[in-house]
Amino acid sequence: MEFIDFDEIFNKRMAEMLEKHAEEHTEEEWEDLIAKAYRKFGDTVIRKIGKTPRQYFKEMSDGGLVETLKEYLLQELPVSDFLCEEIESRGVFPELLSLLEETDEELVHYAINLIGADASARKRYAAMLASDDYDEHIKDAVADALKQCADSVLEEMLALTDTENSAYALEILSKLKSRDDRAYARLLQAFRESDKKDMPLYAGYLASYGDERALPYLLEEIEKDVGYIAYQELKYAIEALGGEYTKQRDFSSDPEYIAVKKASGGTDIFGMKTEKNN
Repeated sequence: MEFIDFDEIFNKRMAEMLEKHAEEHTEEEWEDLIAKAYRKFGDTVIRKIGKTPRQYFKEMSDGGLVETLKEYLLQELPVSDFLCEEIESRGVFPELLSLLEETDEELVHYAINLIGADASARKRYAAMLASDDYDEHIKDAVADALKQCADSVLEEMLALTDTENSAYALEILSKLKSRDDRAYARLLQAFRESDKKDMPLYAGYLASYGDERALPYLLEEIEKDVGYIAYQELKYAIEALGGEYTKQRDFSSDPEYIAVKKASGGTDIFGMKTEKNN
C-alpha cells in the first residue's frame, strides 16, 4: 500500500484556511478549531486514494501497520494519530510486540507507548531492564509501564535488585499491591545504605510501599543532620505511613531551603508556606 503523509495534506489545508480567515478567531479559538478539524479530517475522503485516513489504515494488515510506523520514523515525519488509533484498536499483536526486539530506540519507545502494561509484554520489559542495550529513556518508559502491574513481575524485579539496574527494580517494587517481605527488605536496605543524594528517593519508595514497619528507621534518619529537601521527604514518608514528626527544625541557613524558598516565592516543595522553617 502506498505511503501517504496525511498530516502534510491536513496541514496544507489548514494553512490555506488560516491565510484566508486568520483574523476571524483568537489563537486559543484556532487551537480548538484545528483540533476539531483534524478529528473530522480522519473521516474525510481523500480524492487521491478514494478513502478516508481511518479507512486507509483500517484496511492494512497488522504487519502493514507496523511497517508504516517504521516508515514514518525512517522519514522523520510525525506519526499519524490515525495510525496510532488503528494500532491501539487492535490490541497487542505479534508484529507490534516484535518491535520490542528492535535496536532503534525511537521505534522501541513508540512500541512501549502503544503496548503499555499489557501482560504479553511484561516478561520482555523485565528483560529490557536487565539489558545493557537500552538507555535510561527506554528503561524509564519500561519502568513506568511495569509500575502499573508490579505484582506480575515480582520475581524478576527481586532478581534485578542485585544488579546495576536495581534503582528501576526498587521503584517498581515500591508499587506492589500485595506485600512481600523480600521486597520490603530490599526497599529498607536501599534506604538504610543510601547516600545523602539518594536517601530522599528511597524514603519515597518506602512511603509508596506503605509498610509501617519502616517508621522507626525513618524517624531515626530524620533526627540526623539532614538537608531541607531530605527532611521534607522523610517527614512526608513518616506521615504517609501513619506516623508523626513535630519537632521544630531551623533550616534558615540551609542552602537547599534558601534555594527552594527563592524559587517558589516563599513556599516549600509541597506548596506550604516556609516562614516557620519546618
